[in-house]
Amino acid sequence: MISSRLLRAVPALAVALAFAACERGFGDAAEPQLVVEGWIDSGGFPVVMLSRTVPITDEYRPTSELADYVERWARVAVADGQREVVLVGRHDADCFSPYVYTTSDLRGEPGHTYRLTVDCTDGTHAEATATIPEPAPIDSFAVEPVAHADSLRQVYAFVGGRRDSCFYKLFTHVFGKPYGYMSSYLGIAEGRMLPADGKMPVNPGRLNIDSDFTPCFEAGDTVMVKLASITEEAYRFWRDFEDMTTLSRNPLFPVSNNLHSNIDGGLGYWFGYGACFATLTVGP
Repeated sequence: MISSRLLRAVPALAVALAFAACERGFGDAAEPQLVVEGWIDSGGFPVVMLSRTVPITDEYRPTSELADYVERWARVAVADGQREVVLVGRHDADCFSPYVYTTSDLRGEPGHTYRLTVDCTDGTHAEATATIPEPAPIDSFAVEPVAHADSLRQVYAFVGGRRDSCFYKLFTHVFGKPYGYMSSYLGIAEGRMLPADGKMPVNPGRLNIDSDFTPCFEAGDTVMVKLASITEEAYRFWRDFEDMTTLSRNPLFPVSNNLHSNIDGGLGYWFGYGACFATLTVGP
């Protein structure tokens, strides 16, 4: 990738959008839909991943076959109101969906709006717009021991300039582990719900296939944190994502709805992030 600060989230095709097929029943193959996963950070470059929804059937399908649902030949462009830049596709083995469209010819700026257009070889067209909010700084971190777990630590970030009307999303990456930045587990908040000091829990990212997930860091971990100021639209998507991640393993509270989407002509998201980055080493 062109930037180590890019998020590698588990693709929507793998974590939620296939749930629509559950309601139809096994064996009913719905028409595949385009899934868009894209964002542009303030000071960063646009990143877009494209795929198709995976039908759920009663046949065994290895995860290696997910690569067959990746869109590699689309025309992907981002316009900032003055010019349009066509993104270049490339293989990226560090992503769960191992192909991304990006460019180093356009950087995000707070307050600016960016229009994404996607045109696939089969005629599928999708588009969306995203505005980048003003970033909020991370004033400091706090690290606390975890009861009955000597090697684990809970990390907290303090959001500077907390405002009631704002929305915040955390992403984390533990140095040396795969997938780069991931959505911090339960790392989302409305400004009005945060305490006056802006304290937010910072947790590792969780893959939906993890069966032994622990929402804490190991002592000695070097953790890179991305605090994103987001729009209310992005907040709704990530709120749905957290519900899916938390409840999808619970047979009593199944998740059967698609995530909120702002894509016209497909599923998924295209968001602007007012991004602030910080790194800490989790103390003993």
